[in-house]
Amino acid sequence: MNLAKSAIDVGLFVDGDGDAVLNHWSHTIGVPFDEMLPTGGGVRQHRHALGNSVIKINHSRDALDPTPSAGYRELLIANAKVASETDVTDPAGNIVKLVPPGDVTQLRLRVATPNVIELLQFYCEVLELELASKSVVSCGDSQIEVVPGPLPSPAPLRGQGFRYITIQVHDVIAEHRSILDRGGKEGAKPMRLGDVAHISFVKDPDDNWIEISQRKSLTGTLS
Repeated sequence: MNLAKSAIDVGLFVDGDGDAVLNHWSHTIGVPFDEMLPTGGGVRQHRHALGNSVIKINHSRDALDPTPSAGYRELLIANAKVASETDVTDPAGNIVKLVPPGDVTQLRLRVATPNVIELLQFYCEVLELELASKSVVSCGDSQIEVVPGPLPSPAPLRGQGFRYITIQVHDVIAEHRSILDRGGKEGAKPMRLGDVAHISFVKDPDDNWIEISQRKSLTGTLS
C-alpha cells in the first residue's frame, strides 16, 4: 500500500465513566492526550499520541454492545521507565502492558486466532505489511502479533474494548479497491468525514475491523 505514515493506530470504544479511562491512559499508561474530535452518533474520539501512532479512545454517550472485540486482545507499549512487563489494564478492562523497549519499540497489538498462518498471510499479502518474525508483522515502529486462540465471534464496530486498527494511506478509494481485489472483505464503503478524512473499513478472515484512512492533515488533500 501507498502509506501516508509508517504506523498503525489502535481504536477502542468505552462508555460510562469516560473520564476515568482517559485519565488512566494519560497518567498511568503515559500516552499524552492530543485532541478530541466529534465523530457523530454520540461518540467523541479522544486522540492520544504514541510516537507516530494514535490511540483512539472513542467515548460513547450511549451504552455499547459488550460483545468481545473480535480477535484484538491486548496492547503492549514500550516504556523505558519499566524494568519488566507491567500490567496497566485500564478501568474499562482493556488489557494494556508496559514493557521495556526491545522487541517492542513502540506498540504491539496482539490478535488471537485459531488460524495463525492464514491471518499472517492476510497481513502480508492483502495489507502488504512487513513480516518482522514468524508471528509479528510491522508498520514502522508499530506491530501486530498473531497468537493462537479461539475463533472470535463476529463483533460490531461500535462495542466495548479494542475494536479496530487504522492504516493511513494517500488514496483511500484506490487502496480499498486493491485490498478487496487481493482478498479482503468489505466492512464499509469509502465515506468522507467532512474536511478531515476520507475513510473506509475492511475486515480480515476473522472479521476484525480495519480502518483505511486518508487524513487531510497527512496527505494535504481528500481528492
